Amino acid sequence: MSAPRIDRPAIPPDYGITKATEFVEWSRVEERLVADRLYWVVTVGRSGRPRVRPIDGLYVDGTIYVGGSPRTRWVREVGENPHVAIHLDGTEEVIIVEGDAEVLVGIGEEFATALSAASNAKFPEYRMTADFYRANGAIAIRLRKVIAWTDITSDPTRFQFA
Repeated sequence: MSAPRIDRPAIPPDYGITKATEFVEWSRVEERLVADRLYWVVTVGRSGRPRVRPIDGLYVDGTIYVGGSPRTRWVREVGENPHVAIHLDGTEEVIIVEGDAEVLVGIGEEFATALSAASNAKFPEYRMTADFYRANGAIAIRLRKVIAWTDITSDPTRFQFA
C-alpha cells in the first residue's frame, strides 16, 4: 500500500479546527487498526438504511479483514453495495475509515496462512487455521479515506489513498 495523502478533513470552522497545527501520525492509526479487537462496521443495502455492528477484525498489510456468514444481512449488503465505514471504539482518539469491501473466496495457501497467523496473534481463543480461510474466505476492506484526531481543535487529519 502506498503512503496516504495527508491534509485536513472538511470540518466547519466553528468546531475550532482553524487553530489546528498538528497532524495525527499515520503510524499511530495503523497501530490502532492492528491492536483494536473490534471494528464498528457500517453497511447500506438496497433499502438505503445504514446498519452498524461490532465485528472482530484484522489489519494486515494495509487492508482490514473481517469475516461473516453469507447468510447475514450485512454480508449480503456488502455484495449489493461495497462502500462501508468503520469506526474504532473509544472517543479519546477518533479513527473513522471509509473503504470498499470485497468478499474473497478461493484464498490461496500463502495468504490463508498469513491471515490465520494474524488472527491467532490477535484472537488466540479462536484458533483459526489456514484451512478455515481457504474454505470460507474473508471480507477485505480496502481503505479509501481515514479521518483521525486526538483533539479536533489541534490535530484533525484526513488520510486519502489512491
